[in-house]
Amino acid sequence: MTRHVVHVLSSFDTGGLQQGVVNLVNHSDPARFRHSIVSFSPALGMRERLRRDDVQVESIALGGLGRLAAARRLAARLRALGCDVLHTRNRGTQLDGALAGVIARVPWRVHGYHGRDLGNASGERLARRLVGRVAEWAHHRVIALTPAMREEYRRDYGVPARKIAVIPNGVDLERLNAFAPAEALRSPFTVATVGRLDAVKNLPLLLRAFAAMENRGPEDRLVIAGDGPERPRLEALATELALPEGAIRFLGERKDAPAVMKAADLYVQPSFYEGMSNTIVEAMALGVPVLATEVGGNADVTGREGAARLVPSDDVAAMRMALEAFRADPELRRETARRGRERVEGRFTLERMVTAYEAVWSRNGTE
Repeated sequence: MTRHVVHVLSSFDTGGLQQGVVNLVNHSDPARFRHSIVSFSPALGMRERLRRDDVQVESIALGGLGRLAAARRLAARLRALGCDVLHTRNRGTQLDGALAGVIARVPWRVHGYHGRDLGNASGERLARRLVGRVAEWAHHRVIALTPAMREEYRRDYGVPARKIAVIPNGVDLERLNAFAPAEALRSPFTVATVGRLDAVKNLPLLLRAFAAMENRGPEDRLVIAGDGPERPRLEALATELALPEGAIRFLGERKDAPAVMKAADLYVQPSFYEGMSNTIVEAMALGVPVLATEVGGNADVTGREGAARLVPSDDVAAMRMALEAFRADPELRRETARRGRERVEGRFTLERMVTAYEAVWSRNGTE
């Protein structure tokens, strides 16, 4: 019997969470699962990446409604779709989805925890914790991406560890390998970072450390792929640092992020917080050495056996010295890249992720 999984998201526009949903939908067993995607936002840009023609994608307008009215509207849609498994994700759908799932009597309700933003990087505020604890009464299972995230969620919402499954994101190696390097970005030493230009990504740390490198060559380059609210501030900082023209390049939004990574000698993620960084995993999968901050779930992703280097999130000098070490030592870059690729192949494949999610979706609320 085929089970209908309805994924409820705040937005189905470009993002790591949304790419994870696409990967699951595209690769799950069509004989066992069919899928619908309901977005609270009209932004549905990721729809074009779906490769199954039996997937219904739609947005639902809940703005201006009270909490109960919004939940009832969503519940009516879940009933119309014939939802067997409700899968909500992150705080934006946590309470509305929980209430709607109960009203619609969806037999199996799953909530995914994919991380935090800058405002709650150190933990949820009391009001949000209380709301979350109400929602957790309605969820049968929670999925966290890393052990560190499982502990965050357990502490914030009082959820017993047995109710939280840890399923790391998997990467589509076939898709990644299809990209050719963006040759125009190459330089004697190219440092790349990819992601939304948001305050939580802490990009000033990387810009300042790159500018301070003592062994930076005159043609070395830092390339930043992505867009977002912090771009004007970052561009102003780049000007203030007075580097040679072209030393820091803002590429804007790119649909070929793997091509950008492949052209780099080093991938850097300088965030204040990460749940599970898809771009770190993708860089490791592509054979690009990784330098990241030791925050959130990053150590769970990279391990501590040389598959990446981790530094504090508030230490420009530590970031600078790590950049200098990778710049000076091609063998360090090669060995870090090799270990990173091996770690992905052993832990973060798409097949492992899909199998684990299918096992969760196959259960029901009576178990």
